[in-house]
Amino acid sequence: MTLQGKRVLITGASGDLGRAMAYRFLELGADLALQYRSNAAALEPVLEAAKEAGREAVAVAADLARPDGSEVLAAAVREHWAELDGLVNNAGGARAQAFDEIPPDAWEQALRLNLTAPFRLTQLFLPALKACAGSVVNISSVAALTGGAFGPSYAASKAGLIGLTRSAARDLGPHGVRVNALAPGPVESAMTSSLAGPVLDSIIGTTALRRLVDAREIADAAAFLIAAGTAVTGQTLIVDGGRHFS
Repeated sequence: MTLQGKRVLITGASGDLGRAMAYRFLELGADLALQYRSNAAALEPVLEAAKEAGREAVAVAADLARPDGSEVLAAAVREHWAELDGLVNNAGGARAQAFDEIPPDAWEQALRLNLTAPFRLTQLFLPALKACAGSVVNISSVAALTGGAFGPSYAASKAGLIGLTRSAARDLGPHGVRVNALAPGPVESAMTSSLAGPVLDSIIGTTALRRLVDAREIADAAAFLIAAGTAVTGQTLIVDGGRHFS
């Protein structure tokens, strides 16, 4: 598997999963645009690794939870590249809240970040993706299929992302653009470590492998979906240690 010379944008690149994908894509020869909201320091080692590998990497600040965040990001990336081989819609999250405690603004923010931003970014980069028969990977979650500890707004928006993936794959397939989703979970990360011990133990206990997924395992799966030479599109690849069997 190779990503040699591929130009890939990863959103949410400063998080655990985003950085794991960035490092793996660099190993496979990709050039990277890395979106972050505020934690620029987290990407400094990634940028240094790219420099050492002789690859191009640029960090771009944009808040994808804001209504204009996708446009800000797209404009910045277009300054570097006219074409795009891969778009990984990885930025996401939501506060873990009970159903009857979620205020309307928190619900709307989760939808903007987890669902609207991937939709808008795919729209905005569509000409660049068409130009080189690119690939879109939407990072959903196994919570989209099972509900989960992070609450209804997270699960619902991630489920919507799977629906968006299927629809986009049908619409964009004639242009040579593939669109797939990854449903990780539970991944060893800052997000899962924020859960109470008994909650996390219960989640691990219901996985077939009795362990958390390593972020590098998600990175490998994303690289496979980005790489050229596959007819896989419109699919949701579950990488969760055997928590959910479809």
